Amino acid sequence: MTGIHLPDLLSLEDMDMLRSKVSSARKEASLKFVRQQDAQRGLIGELLILYRLRTHYHLQDDQIQLDKNKYGKPYLRNYPHIHFNVSHAGNWIVCVDGDVPVGIDIEQVRPIDFGIAKRFYTPDEYQLVLNAPEDRQLQTFYELWTLKESYIKFVGKGLSIPLDSFSILQDDIQNYQVTSTKPIDTPSFFRHISIDSQYKLAVCAAEPLGPLPLVMLDWTELIP
Repeated sequence: MTGIHLPDLLSLEDMDMLRSKVSSARKEASLKFVRQQDAQRGLIGELLILYRLRTHYHLQDDQIQLDKNKYGKPYLRNYPHIHFNVSHAGNWIVCVDGDVPVGIDIEQVRPIDFGIAKRFYTPDEYQLVLNAPEDRQLQTFYELWTLKESYIKFVGKGLSIPLDSFSILQDDIQNYQVTSTKPIDTPSFFRHISIDSQYKLAVCAAEPLGPLPLVMLDWTELIP
C-alpha cells in the first residue's frame, strides 16, 4: 500500500507537468474540477497506480492500458490478474494493489449529522453507532463508512450496491463479516489501517490480509 500526504496546493507549472504524465481521460477530468485540490488528488491517484505498475510489476509504459468497467472501477487491460484501487480525502491519496480484487477507502473525520447513519446504514449498524460511547460515535461512524466503501469498491459495482443493502459487523472473534439479503459471490476480508488521527482508512480484499505496511512517497517520486 502506498500513500502521498499533500497538504499544500501545487504550482500551476507542476499541475501542467502532472497532466502531461497521465492518461488523456484523467487529464481532461482534472481540467473540469473547480477546486485545484480535487484535480491534483485525481492526477496523483493515477500516478500512484502507474508508479506501482512500473516499479512492482515491472510493466513498461506501452504495456499499461488503464480502463474502467461499466460501474467506473479502473482496471488494467491485458493484465486481469493485477488489481488495484485508489482513494483520496483531504490531504491524503492512497493506493492498494495485489493479485486478488481489492478496495480501499479513506475519509477525513469531520462532524456529521448522525441522521446520515440512519439513512445509509442498516438498522444493526445504526444501532452500533448509537450505542458507542458519545466520544466514540463519530469514530465508529467513519470506521463503518470506510469498511462499507472499501467493500463497494472491492466488488466493483459502484453505487448499484446501496450502502444500506448490506451490513459489515464484527463476529464473536472480532473478524468483520458481510451480511446481505442477496447472495454474496466472493469472500471478503477487511483491515483498518492507522494513518492519521484525523482520518480513517479501510482495505478490503478477496483473501486474508497479511502485513500491509504503508509506504510513504513524495509526489515527485511518481514522475518517471
